[in-house]
Amino acid sequence: MTDSPGAAHCPKCQRDRSQDLSACPRCGLVFELWKEDAAAPLPALDEAAEALWQAAKSDWTNTLAHEAFIKYCLQWDLLGPAGRLYRERLDENPKDAVAEAMQKQVLAKATMTLELHKSPMVVPVTRSKWFWLVVLSAMAMGILFGLFYRRFR
Repeated sequence: MTDSPGAAHCPKCQRDRSQDLSACPRCGLVFELWKEDAAAPLPALDEAAEALWQAAKSDWTNTLAHEAFIKYCLQWDLLGPAGRLYRERLDENPKDAVAEAMQKQVLAKATMTLELHKSPMVVPVTRSKWFWLVVLSAMAMGILFGLFYRRFR
């Protein structure tokens, strides 16, 4: 089932869209390729995150409240919904400095998290059993060579 071309919002990021666009200018979704039944549901905030968000909204200029919200979202893998909330605030008021700064912070933390998950942990060669097998074999061969070298000389 494809999203209708006359829809008022992008089905992925919810940005307003016009009918003449074939792709979303924000997220890059090609509208003709969108299949609603194959889309993953958007994650939502849990109760604690929602309470922290409401506290940040009620005292919008309090950066400590925003940082507590973002820290909680980082710990509980809720950076996606947090970023979406700040993006919605920016859609309402593009000059909101607090929303812009917090969205950048969410993006930085999400990027850092992706980098940590993306790079596989490299095991040093010295931790391999094959490394020690080769070292011990070389030592044994060196000792044997030293013993036999004296006898046949």
